[in-house]
Amino acid sequence: MTEKRYEQLIHLLAVGVAVVLWFVSVQFSADGFNFVLPQYVWMGYVLAISVTVIELVFNEEGMNHSLTVVAVGLLSYVYGIVTNIIGIWAAQGSPDIAANPISIVFPALLGLFLEIAPEPLLLWGLVGTGARDFLGHLLNSRKDANKAY
Repeated sequence: MTEKRYEQLIHLLAVGVAVVLWFVSVQFSADGFNFVLPQYVWMGYVLAISVTVIELVFNEEGMNHSLTVVAVGLLSYVYGIVTNIIGIWAAQGSPDIAANPISIVFPALLGLFLEIAPEPLLLWGLVGTGARDFLGHLLNSRKDANKAY
């Protein structure tokens, strides 16, 4: 296998993994949305997909967007992370957090990972750059804010 073929394979795998992680994230997010009435289950999926699109838009310019897009983008990440955590926690049988506070650590870490990992993986796989990512925008905005003082 040549170096070029290997690089192409890694890029293709990154795109594939991003799609799989999005699928898992959407599933847990929809479960975390948790409407009891079956006729409303579709809303959880629509919201999870919408949140993903909003995150992609936010990642294009990060904190340089309008205040509304920045606020909606950040809230989308919070919504996605929280619903993922709730969905994962429910999939584990809703363990008693009061009896074992550590039981929330795995759902919290996995929920965070599933929400922030797919976008930079997809972008790197498609265009070979990781410049447009959630954590990068948050850290760069803090650096820019510190330079102003």
